[in-house]
Amino acid sequence: MVDKVKKTLDRIILSVTTVFTIALVLGALWQVASRYLISAPSTFTGELLRFLLVWTSILGATYAFGSNQHLAITFMKNKFKGKRRLMLRIINDLFILAFALLIMVKGGMEVVSITMSQTTPILNLPMGYVYSIMPISGVLVVLYKLLLLKEYQQELKGEV
Repeated sequence: MVDKVKKTLDRIILSVTTVFTIALVLGALWQVASRYLISAPSTFTGELLRFLLVWTSILGATYAFGSNQHLAITFMKNKFKGKRRLMLRIINDLFILAFALLIMVKGGMEVVSITMSQTTPILNLPMGYVYSIMPISGVLVVLYKLLLLKEYQQELKGEV
C-alpha cells in the first residue's frame, strides 16, 4: 500500500515537472525566435518562464526529498548501524516533517493569502498563484515523510 501511494505520487510529480520542463524549453525557443527571427519580442514569455522555473525547481526538490535523493550530510548516519541508524533517520525525518508543516504549509499559506491581491506586471496573475507552490510542495513533502515513517515502523517491527 505504501509503495503504491509513493509510486503514484512520484508519477504525478514527475509528469508535472516533465510538462513544465517541456514548456520551459518551448517558451525559451519562442522567446529567442520572436526576438531574432520576427523582430517582435514576446512580452509574456520571460515572466512565464521565471514562474515555471520556480515551480519546476520546487517540485523537483520535493521529488528528491520523497525519493531520498536530496543532498545530505551523512557523517552521523555513517557512524551508526542497524537500529540506531534507523532511529537517527526517524529523528531526521521528523524534523523535516515539522519544517514542511510549519514553514512550507503554514507559512506558505500565509504568504499566498497576503500576496493574492498583488498581480504580476505582465501576465496580470495574482502573485499568490506563483507562491502557492510552497504549500503544495509542503503537503507533498509531508505525505512523503509520513509514508517513509510508515516504512520505518514496518522495518522496526521486522527487527524486533
